[in-house]
Amino acid sequence: MSKLKTKLTQFFYKHRDKGIPKLMLWIGAANVIVFVLYLVKPEDPLFTRLLSFDPFAVARGEVWRMISYPLVYLANSARPILGIISLLFFYWCGLVLEQLWGTLRMNLYYLLGVLLTALAALLTRSYCSATYVNLSLILALAALQPDEMVRIYFVIPLKMKWLAWFELGITLLAVIRGLISMFLSLGAFVNLSWIVPLVPVAVFLLFFGRQAAVLLPDFLRYHPTRKSWKRKVKQGRIYEVPNKQGNARFRCTVCGRTELTNPGLEFRYCSKCAGYRCYCEDHIHNHVHITE
Repeated sequence: MSKLKTKLTQFFYKHRDKGIPKLMLWIGAANVIVFVLYLVKPEDPLFTRLLSFDPFAVARGEVWRMISYPLVYLANSARPILGIISLLFFYWCGLVLEQLWGTLRMNLYYLLGVLLTALAALLTRSYCSATYVNLSLILALAALQPDEMVRIYFVIPLKMKWLAWFELGITLLAVIRGLISMFLSLGAFVNLSWIVPLVPVAVFLLFFGRQAAVLLPDFLRYHPTRKSWKRKVKQGRIYEVPNKQGNARFRCTVCGRTELTNPGLEFRYCSKCAGYRCYCEDHIHNHVHITE
């Protein structure tokens, strides 16, 4: 599995510039256009109806709806101002992910989430929107830069990992509500709509694997190296040295993780970057080279 992951990482790095550059910018611009067209004739929103996801329309052959529904995110927003702010934030997330990953991997991550979420909604005959797919961008960025500070609505400062916890809570709440609805409707039909919000999370786990554990609180993570170290200290075989973040020998230039915060993580130096740049095993093959 590790060899396959390495080969995929090398493939994405080799073809990092292929795909649609600034994908989230184009999606945001299309959202604004659809929203303006909706305001022109709100009593008959033709484009909104044609682009929204409808499982029964897809079954009739309107398959474009499986990838076009993210374009009506703003038009379906109850509060357009908040919707515009959200689109700006998701554009920023997509831009940073593209810089860290490259265009190809970013495109594949988002579009695979869009397609698989639509497929799950089609199979369960339920409604889906781009809300949870867009939230998966937050999960991805939080896994890569958990301590990155952002300002929600340009005011509230939050770390990316805290924001990811909040968004996971929203997803969990949607799943719980779907499960309750399923149990209440067993007499009529089996409602499996609760599966849809889980699909973008599954795509996130597929792309990140064990690295997704960086979103967990520290006491919930499994640190085999740290436990081995404590066992040796207890047995008197070695003396414990205080682990301080400032004394780390290796620190990833991209995510900031060290051998102290993530015991067992491998670190390497990039020969193409200017200076003495260190990267963890997750970013050594997929980072932007520093030339100055």
